[in-house]
Amino acid sequence: MNGPEWSTSPFGELPLEIIDGDRSANYPKRSEFVSEGVPFLNSTNILEGHFDATDLDFISEEKTASIKKGRAKPGDIVMTTRGSIGKVAVFPSSFPLGIINAQMLIIRSDPEQLDQRYLFHVMRGPEFQGRMKSFASGSAQPQIPIRDLKHVPVLLPPLPTQQRIAAILSAYDDLIETNTRRIAILEEMARRLYEEWFVHFRFPGHEEVEFDGDLPKGWSVKTLNDIASVNPEAIKPKTAPERINYIDIASVSPGRINSVQELAFADAPGRARRKVTDGDVIWSCVRPNRRSHALVLEPAEDTVASTGFAVLRAKEVPFSFLLASVTTDAFVDYLTNHATGAAYPAVKQSDFEASEFILPERRLIEAFDRTVEPMLRYVHKLDQKNANLRAQRDLLLPKLVSGEIDVSGAEAELEAAE
Repeated sequence: MNGPEWSTSPFGELPLEIIDGDRSANYPKRSEFVSEGVPFLNSTNILEGHFDATDLDFISEEKTASIKKGRAKPGDIVMTTRGSIGKVAVFPSSFPLGIINAQMLIIRSDPEQLDQRYLFHVMRGPEFQGRMKSFASGSAQPQIPIRDLKHVPVLLPPLPTQQRIAAILSAYDDLIETNTRRIAILEEMARRLYEEWFVHFRFPGHEEVEFDGDLPKGWSVKTLNDIASVNPEAIKPKTAPERINYIDIASVSPGRINSVQELAFADAPGRARRKVTDGDVIWSCVRPNRRSHALVLEPAEDTVASTGFAVLRAKEVPFSFLLASVTTDAFVDYLTNHATGAAYPAVKQSDFEASEFILPERRLIEAFDRTVEPMLRYVHKLDQKNANLRAQRDLLLPKLVSGEIDVSGAEAELEAAE
């Protein structure tokens, strides 16, 4: 509960700096981006609570020198102020400097009075987000001006309590990050094994194998339709279950199902039709260059994907081999080249079915599966663990920063989670 030393202050009266981006003519043009240099941040680099460098743009040192405002340092909080307003992330220590665009802010606290990590967790919390967005103006492109941001109230405990709260919430983030790194390593190992054996032909015993043309003897070229079924099952409205677990296009990112909606079938979109089961691979038919795909493992009963996906179900190969085959750069290039439509380029079921693959000998496929399937299952367990950690953290966050629960109790919960 709140102690007598807790206080509430408007954001603009806290011991911090609010730094906006440069709106002058020095703002870099697309033609001025370079392959490496100083990061130039935009809203796509700021996800919900973390920094994403996947599509990071860079500008030269010379261009950086011409920009006088909006210089982010490691540890600074970066927040979006236009469009998807209120997304916050901490600028990482992997870059000594970054430049924000004109639709973002940098928040930098005085560490002697206000813990930066505590402030970050407050800003990502529902209370702050709700108050801030109530000040937003504009419908098509909502924005939050600095003058309005300064009015958002913030609950402020003594500095030692701020530090304890920040340590608890950051520990959850650290556990999630550790699991995420383990996931990335396992997925990279699986990808490299596939490339080593089935692309570069350096599989066990390759020294003894003769080639028939471009392929080892006993290998063949097959279509996807030969080794998998595309969209094998669909729900019919007359026989549909009362409730479904729905995977929509927006909930899938490269390699991940980020959320599944449980809803009544009567309330589900008309696109909720493709049935999925353990081992299915779902691939977004729209804009395949974005690589929105995922492996479905241990789905809840009556899990259904949008018809915007192609559901690939292995029939002549294990799902581990199928997944590796349909996530290569060559396969993505194939889909991208076959996509039609200007605004929303998309591929059809027949495009998936006609795609060609090299099919190795059965013994090699089975050896690959013995190694890779357990890795994929473990990745799934780590994903589930991260989902649980996020849920625990997100439940704790508003209660801690509002003083609703005692910090000591939360520290005990963290030890149990670890």
